Amino acid sequence: MKKIKIGVVGAGIYGNYHIHTYTCDPHVEKVVFCDLNEERRAATAQRYHVTGYASVKEMIQAEALDAVSIATPDPYHFEPAKDAMEAGIKYLMIEKPLATTVEECEQLIAMAEAYDVQIAVDFHKRWDPAYNNMRDEIQKDKENIIRGYMSLDDVIDVPTSWFTWTDKSSPSWFLGVHCYDLIRYLSGSEVKRVYAVGNKEVLKKQGYQTYDNIQAILTMEDGSNWTVENSWILPNTYPKSNDGQLVIVTEHKYLKNESYRGVKTYTDKKASLPNYIFMNFDEHHASGFGLEPMQEFVSDIVNGKAFRTNAYDGLQATRIAAAVHASAQSGSVIQL
Repeated sequence: MKKIKIGVVGAGIYGNYHIHTYTCDPHVEKVVFCDLNEERRAATAQRYHVTGYASVKEMIQAEALDAVSIATPDPYHFEPAKDAMEAGIKYLMIEKPLATTVEECEQLIAMAEAYDVQIAVDFHKRWDPAYNNMRDEIQKDKENIIRGYMSLDDVIDVPTSWFTWTDKSSPSWFLGVHCYDLIRYLSGSEVKRVYAVGNKEVLKKQGYQTYDNIQAILTMEDGSNWTVENSWILPNTYPKSNDGQLVIVTEHKYLKNESYRGVKTYTDKKASLPNYIFMNFDEHHASGFGLEPMQEFVSDIVNGKAFRTNAYDGLQATRIAAAVHASAQSGSVIQL
């Protein structure tokens, strides 16, 4: 059985997910990682019994890697991807968004073509069985979509406590790109124009210079209209860290999915709604659709298959997010 060696960039929340998933994969021979933070690097190395480095370049120079998995904060994907490609890495997994500017996405695609590199982007909503069931329902009868609605919201702890780069992000960059990509995936159509509005009130009072909430209307090339709502100011008392729903109206069908997956837990402190099909870990096992992009990344490399999501998908999601921001700031409809 062919096995690969993989390096993970970043040892934050998602970096740990990547490291844990790869260390459990029978097709992975070795996992290493890099992180700028010395304390976090030491803790991660001890937790997973893997070697940690201070930089991408140091990691690649020291190890004969087949692939690199980038799990740095959203605004900081470009440089490690560039460094990896220039060092000869041929397979990249990059967390969403591919990059936070269209220009950086286009540069990464041009570099990938020049260096013959294959890029996968972790839009894990495409692996959610509920969304794939809805996609099947649309495709099997060749249903024309009339309208759609999607929301994805986080509790306020996410921008205020989970990370330090809130002002370099927004609900659209952190959450909306999932929605924009999923809409393309479900409809098989591209966004033609965008109109958006946003609010800056709650987080502004806490010293942050970013949106609380952004609402966008996407008009697709197939003629359908989609409303997308994203915020990250839900109260921390909400039973889980995020919420969302998806509604699609076609010519003959009404499809609806909510984030509640059938389990409720109550303690003397808080109620919770565990998403038990998203991510599950134990010492030697990792499962759930939220981890399947990483597992499939490895499997596709080993078996020589094309990735389910690629750099073009990443570019399109970033184009939409950039247009949403441009519309919210200008009050104008933006043509793509």
